Amino acid sequence: MKKERNLLFIPGKPGKPGYWRTEITFNHRHIRRFAGYTKEQAKAYLGELRVAHREGRLDELLNPKKKTMEVFGTYAKTLLESSEWKAKRSHKRDMISLRHLNRAFKNVSLADINPASVRKYMTERREKDEKSPATVNRELSLLKSILYAAEYDGIIKSNPIRGRRVKKFEEANSREKAILAMNITDEIQEKMIESAAGDFKLILKIALLTGMRQGEILKIRWIDINTTLKTIRVPVEHAKSKRERIVPINAELCADLEILSKNGKYVFSNPKSKSHIVNVRRPFQAVKDKLKLNKGFRFHDLRHLAAYRLVKCTDIISACKILGHSDPKITMRYVHPTARDMHIAIERAAENLFQGRRKDFNGEIGTAEEELTQVQLIN
Repeated sequence: MKKERNLLFIPGKPGKPGYWRTEITFNHRHIRRFAGYTKEQAKAYLGELRVAHREGRLDELLNPKKKTMEVFGTYAKTLLESSEWKAKRSHKRDMISLRHLNRAFKNVSLADINPASVRKYMTERREKDEKSPATVNRELSLLKSILYAAEYDGIIKSNPIRGRRVKKFEEANSREKAILAMNITDEIQEKMIESAAGDFKLILKIALLTGMRQGEILKIRWIDINTTLKTIRVPVEHAKSKRERIVPINAELCADLEILSKNGKYVFSNPKSKSHIVNVRRPFQAVKDKLKLNKGFRFHDLRHLAAYRLVKCTDIISACKILGHSDPKITMRYVHPTARDMHIAIERAAENLFQGRRKDFNGEIGTAEEELTQVQLIN
């Protein structure tokens, strides 16, 4: 018998050719497998074993599973109809995304989906269907989640678009620019509140002052309001970020809330609705029609308007906390300083620097030298 490093040649019997076999050990696991009829074939297979061992794919190479014939549409439908996926906040949006994904992948085997086919789908959605980068990116995220689930269930070996194998489109802040272009001034926002009817007036006030999301406002419970501390609590189950936050409110808003009749546990409740949720579409449309506002103006845009105001009134971190953003970078989208804003900033800086008129720690006007001395004493 011929022998090479980690290979052994087994001579053939009458009528049967000889062959090479592996003789190699990985982590105390001895592997003896058919490697080929020629030395070149055997060395190539041995190389595959070593690479698979380094990459953690040894079991896949030694025990390859049969290619799955389960198609994307069937698996995805079963997955999204499961109780776990129905409980997700994004379930309604996921069902819409799946409808579009099915146009390309419904009858495609899960094992046949690859980065090239996904990139082709994304390109067609952007160019042919003229969908926004954000829309296509959400569909990509859902597709990736479904494929990860298929991998976890052992239907496919690994997610073919895991990580950054297929990159998302860069999302421009086009919505923020569109809202700014509508020129919804503070005066117009005041008129919106004045022209609103019933409880919707207070809903608008909360939205424009705090930037709370529509769902967060409509799910405010009386136990979430603290008029002494002047706060509204957004519990974990109602927060998009899945983090509880405390939203400060002013005295006027507290007074408005206190005079409301407390019928039930929710502040804004529709007794005719099974889910208690108030429908804001009609009253918001009535306000838009009365003031002849842009047709593309949406209720969620009130959150954007509140964010623009907050970033001008306070620091980014405070605005981020009030709005419930998970990252200050999201809040930065609302920073749109005008030429006048920047001139005012320079004038204030110049006043402090050159005129030496700075307030000391007691609120009194003092010189820059006096303030520096106080800081040194504290440190």
